[in-house]
Amino acid sequence: MNPWGPYDGPARVLTIAEIAAQEPHIRSALRGLGVPAVDIDDVCQDVVLGAWISAQAGRYRPDHAREPLDALKRWLFGVCRFHCTHYHERAFRRREVSVADPWAATGEERVDPGHVGERIDAGKALMAIAAMPIWAREVLVLAALGHGGTEIAKLLRIPLGTAGSRLRLARARLKRKLRRRR
Repeated sequence: MNPWGPYDGPARVLTIAEIAAQEPHIRSALRGLGVPAVDIDDVCQDVVLGAWISAQAGRYRPDHAREPLDALKRWLFGVCRFHCTHYHERAFRRREVSVADPWAATGEERVDPGHVGERIDAGKALMAIAAMPIWAREVLVLAALGHGGTEIAKLLRIPLGTAGSRLRLARARLKRKLRRRR
């Protein structure tokens, strides 16, 4: 083992299956290195492919003094760190601006081709809600108006747990009714 750098012993070629078997370790390393959850899949794919290419090029040289799995995990962490550095430095990541409604930034009117179907579904939902018991209608309407569980409990003067249970049961009942009406 070379204390000043990587082990410089003989190279070992890895199969893609050996690398892919370490996916949970790779995902954990990526989370620890600050990759957002929405991008984990993409960066994980880059890491697996990059590790396989590096192994095929003879750049995986495990230290035989270590356990083979430990040596592989350490090497894969280095590959993860390399890919995370490039991920965080990409220009589109630095200049990316999150916008809640992308159409609002363009100044154009948003045209939704499915608006007619949504109205029909809304009508079905309203009819299904109207057929429900009063306790279910109350919690569904309050939730649709944007009230949280605490606010619903206060408005209806019921315990928070009861409000949560009623909302859960009402949503499940509404889901069943809408599924039947299709």
